[in-house]
Amino acid sequence: MAKAAFKPDWSQFVLKIYIKKSPQQVFRAWTEGKLIKKWFSVDADFEPRKGGRVYFRWLAGDEMDAKVIRVVKNRSLVIPFGASGEEVEVKFRKKGSGCICELRQYNMATTERMKWTFHKGCSNGWVFFLTNLKSVLENGIDLRSNDPTMSY
Repeated sequence: MAKAAFKPDWSQFVLKIYIKKSPQQVFRAWTEGKLIKKWFSVDADFEPRKGGRVYFRWLAGDEMDAKVIRVVKNRSLVIPFGASGEEVEVKFRKKGSGCICELRQYNMATTERMKWTFHKGCSNGWVFFLTNLKSVLENGIDLRSNDPTMSY
């Protein structure tokens, strides 16, 4: 019997990383502006409640200013992440003495252009930033270049 051809779901992706910190500590790193600035953006504001403000400004000047969709303290959050209804859900689950941080970006358009712009571009970006989150929380080391003429 022939195997069915693999068909990727270009409308979403899921990434997971183990961080040697509690779910509460990892959740705080996602929801406190002063901590977000240590691993993700150069400026940030996050009001961890439904309808609260979520604001990020990155090194090159790109900005996102939106409303939080959902928050369950120390367990999960959902925020908009794109101009066409894309969203990011992050879950925090205790595992041993640390935390599994699971990120799912979804509601992405599936045109050929958007497969590369959002699916590939965002998934690669999130791999870097989740790695940087782990590095900052576990070792205090920010892996970003912090040079405005370069990409992170």
